[in-house]
Formats: sequence, C-alpha cells, structure tokens
Amino acid sequence: MENKPLISVVVPVYNVEKYVEQCIRSIINQKYKNLEIIIVDDGSTDSSGRICDDLSKLDNRIKVIHKSNGGLADARNAGIDNSNGDLIGFVDSDDYIHPDFYEELYNIMEEKETDIAECQFLRVDVENIENVQSIIDDENKKRNCQVTVEDNISALRELYGPRLQPYIQKVVVWNKLYKRALFNNVRFPVGKLHEDEFTTYKILHNCKRIVSINKVMHGYMQTKNSIMRKIIKQQRIEDNLMAYEEAANYFRNIDNRELEFKVLRRYLENCIELAGKVFKEQSDDREQKLKFISTIYNDYYNKYIEGVVSNVRDEREYEIIEVLKNAKKDNQYDYINPCYWEVLEKIINKD
Repeated sequence: MENKPLISVVVPVYNVEKYVEQCIRSIINQKYKNLEIIIVDDGSTDSSGRICDDLSKLDNRIKVIHKSNGGLADARNAGIDNSNGDLIGFVDSDDYIHPDFYEELYNIMEEKETDIAECQFLRVDVENIENVQSIIDDENKKRNCQVTVEDNISALRELYGPRLQPYIQKVVVWNKLYKRALFNNVRFPVGKLHEDEFTTYKILHNCKRIVSINKVMHGYMQTKNSIMRKIIKQQRIEDNLMAYEEAANYFRNIDNRELEFKVLRRYLENCIELAGKVFKEQSDDREQKLKFISTIYNDYYNKYIEGVVSNVRDEREYEIIEVLKNAKKDNQYDYINPCYWEVLEKIINKD
C-alpha cells in the first residue's frame, strides 16, 4: 500500500439493488488501494444486502454490516463507529466516484497540509450510468483545474454566503475526504432529514484548513423518482429549517455574530424557497405547510433584521436582503408569496 494511510469509505445502503454494484465497483477500482470499504446495509428489503455480500467475497477490503433500518444518518454513524482509518470518506450507494477520487484528494490534502479535501461533483441522469466516467472526463477537459485553500471561517462564510452553488458544494459530505479526528465529537442526527446540513458546519468549524479542487470526480446520479423531487413532506420542511436554527444557535454560542446572521439569512431564503415549491403542489396539506412556513418566517425575520446593518458586506447579500424585506412587508396572506423565490433564484444563481 506504499505506506499510505488507511482510508475508511462508508457506504450506507438501502434498497438500491439496481445501482449498488456500480457504486461499490467504482470504490474497488480506486487507484488509491489502502481502503477499508464499510458497507452498511440498513435493513434493505430488496436484494441489496445479498449483492453487497457477494461483492465482499471478491475483495477482502470490504466489510458488510447488516442492521435494522434506522435511516441514512444512523447508517453513516454505524460506519464511522466500525471504521479504523486515519482518513474517512462517504459515498452514497447510488452514486459513482472516479478512479482518481481518493488518490487526488489524498495527494492534495498532503501537499496543502489540510484537514479536508473536496472536489466538484456532476449531476448525471441514471440512464447514463454506463457512461458516467467518460461524461466526467469530458467535463474535466472543459475546465482549468484550480486549487483553493481556506481556513475554517472562510469556508463557513462560503457555506453561508449569498450564492447557491458554493453552498451545495460545501454542505454535502460525499465529495470530500476528512481527517478522522474531525468526527471525534460529531455524528449525524438520527431520525432527521437533511443530515448534512445538521453536521457539515460543525465539521468545518472543527477543521483548520480545507482545500478545494475545481475538478469533477464524483457522479451524483439522479433518477426521476429522486426523494428530493417528490412532494415536500412536513418533516422535510421542519428538519430543513431546524438545521439552520441549530447552526445559528451554534455560532451565537461561540460569539460569531457574523456567521450567526449569515445562517439566519439563509434560513429566511429557505422559507421562501420552500413556500415557492409547496405552492406548486397538489397535496392535501399544502395550505397547512404554507401557514407553518409563514409563521416561522415572521419569527426569524425579526431576529435576523437586528444584525443586518453591521454584518453584511457583500452586494449580492444586500440584494437578497431587499427581497427578504419586501417579502415581509407584502406578506398579507397566510403564506409567503412564491414569486419571491423566483426573484431570489436569479440573485443567488447569477454569475
């Protein structure tokens, strides 16, 4: 293994019989060989568990854990608790990683002396699963590879900055390689959706430096029935907003008012985004969810607006604030007018 450190790769698996073998084989075929592949079968009711057992017979680096269903967060925690590596990574069981994924992340982490290394990911339709590597390679030919090193506070500013894509890049856990020590006091919240949003800010705050490379090495496979595209359930709304509430409290407790107010701004953006999406639903509880979001928005707007003048530096952020103010001013109904999400989308997505 060329004396390289052991990387523990945690793969939660639940009813993904169509995709799990492709995912695991992409890990087996990594150029970085000193891997411990921990597959956590989270009570699958299809043939996923058997497929994982069969794969484990082909590679002695694979360890399969079968457990009762506890959700994605619980499965990731089980993987962490049963891992031995000095470094740790996460791969979702319907995704794909490029053969260079861990080799490049490890090398750049060592070169730049950081605690986390992250790469870009590409959304790929699952119908193109057989060609995902060539799709990623073609995408990288169009890019000039850039390397960025940040301290933890700069990374958190980017996480809660006024642009959407950098947020998505920073908040997900599966495009990164971590030093294990970052998880000493951090676990994913069992029973909650939006696990990454409950967790990533703590990990980033725990680290000293993070390196990012502008190269795609992860294929985020999307299906027409993706959980993120269905009707938004009340729990998803509550957990999404609770994650921001906990983050705001976290930064308040460590007396970082700047990050606290950035989180609260993101909280209000999410209220508007959720309202815009729920408004388009044909669900029985649509009005109930809209009223819930409206109440939350009103409560948190007052907390946020207190810190606007002294903590905002970015012009784009000022544009967002104006939308938030208008949404509050014009909020004469029992829900937030969804037109404000269309305005926000243009601001946070613009180059």
